[in-house]
Amino acid sequence: MAAKETMTAKVMRTLRQYQMLPPKTAVLVGVSGGADSTALLHWLALHAQQLDISVAAAHVNHELRGAEADSDEAFVRDLCAKLGIPLHILHADVRGEAQKTGEGLEECGRRLRYAFFYKICRQYAGSRIATAHTLSDNAETMLLNLARGAGAKGLAGIPPVRENVVRPLISVTRAETEQYCREHGLLYHTDRTNADVRYMRNWVRLKIVPQFHRIDPNFEEAAGRAACALREDDECLRELAQQALRTAECLGGWRAGVLAQQPAAVRMRALYSAARSAGTGRLSRQHLQMLDHLLAKGGGCTLPGGCSARVERGILLFPEPAEGYAVPLQMPQTSLPNGRILCIQTIPKEKIPKEIRKCVFSNCLDYDTITSDTMVRSRRAGDSFSPAGRGVTKSLKKLLNEKKIPPSLRQGLVILSNGQNILWIEGCGPSEQAKVTPRTRCAAVVTIKECIGNGKSDAR
Repeated sequence: MAAKETMTAKVMRTLRQYQMLPPKTAVLVGVSGGADSTALLHWLALHAQQLDISVAAAHVNHELRGAEADSDEAFVRDLCAKLGIPLHILHADVRGEAQKTGEGLEECGRRLRYAFFYKICRQYAGSRIATAHTLSDNAETMLLNLARGAGAKGLAGIPPVRENVVRPLISVTRAETEQYCREHGLLYHTDRTNADVRYMRNWVRLKIVPQFHRIDPNFEEAAGRAACALREDDECLRELAQQALRTAECLGGWRAGVLAQQPAAVRMRALYSAARSAGTGRLSRQHLQMLDHLLAKGGGCTLPGGCSARVERGILLFPEPAEGYAVPLQMPQTSLPNGRILCIQTIPKEKIPKEIRKCVFSNCLDYDTITSDTMVRSRRAGDSFSPAGRGVTKSLKKLLNEKKIPPSLRQGLVILSNGQNILWIEGCGPSEQAKVTPRTRCAAVVTIKECIGNGKSDAR
């Protein structure tokens, strides 16, 4: 029989597999004083020189358990002093904050903890936050998420890496961290509320997990393998969803027909990503099904966070209520009231590509037509426009109908104008008078950067 893998071997393998702690990394360890975080802090301190990392600790006194919480804090102070580890401490009135925000105590405590960790990490470039989540925590999370009807992402449990948060103990069980503490003579504190089965996680840990151990004594390890497989599948499907969004992208949104052709697993992830980028709140399966229905039937629906979605003229979009505006053009960037930014880059005559001279590039216009009184504005009633190369002047309404631009997007289109003369329109290009010609001395390339979370790409 092969020898059982040690905790050190497991942690080293996890660090390598997920590239958690590159050399020279500053690592901030969240330490509660329990067996898991005590073992993690001691292990990282013991191997810091070998890994070429620096280690600091952070502890949050949630002020929920009175003298017991103060005892945990004193224990962590003493532990860090013995290990020679710098310690950051936060006192947080979690109960008072939760009452203000309407959050649960657990949710509020977690938010305050991570805000504290991130604040400290901003002091160090390339830093990481290390939390002591174990294989046992992961199995419990998987069961809780299963009961809530989660998909692959939720059933995969706790991710080993999330942004700059790493979980070096994610392949180690709680029993192994307790054994590590015994082997190294490490004391640790046990939160008495861990035995309170009124908390759902405790109930799962104390009542449900033992039943799974009757099926497989190594249940946590089996759950860990399942989580890894689910995570790999989900990552693959999410990448396919992003590819589908890139393929379907068009002015203001995404072509519904292209998304509708995707397999359901890819389509639902694409819809989730598109909606979340538009600033929606938390989406349920029902919300995604509503969006999916729009792809086939059109129409609109309301989503969490005060957002709405529509499919108009075959385009899925997340329109924002648009108000009229007019602001002076500023070079090279003009900030617009809706958070977008209009950018103008100049190109001298000798560098103007041949394609621009032929007016193929709809985002280019003759720089000399831009004057000191040029405005950046939204659409107005009665606007008319002479598109470059068309030899006609049309009402803007008729032109946008021809372009099949959805009505809900039209008020948000960006227009460059001198008085009543429109020089350029987003999605339509330059006017006849502003187009690039062989006589153009300098061209202006117009792009628009979107504000983050607007449901659109970063620049057009």
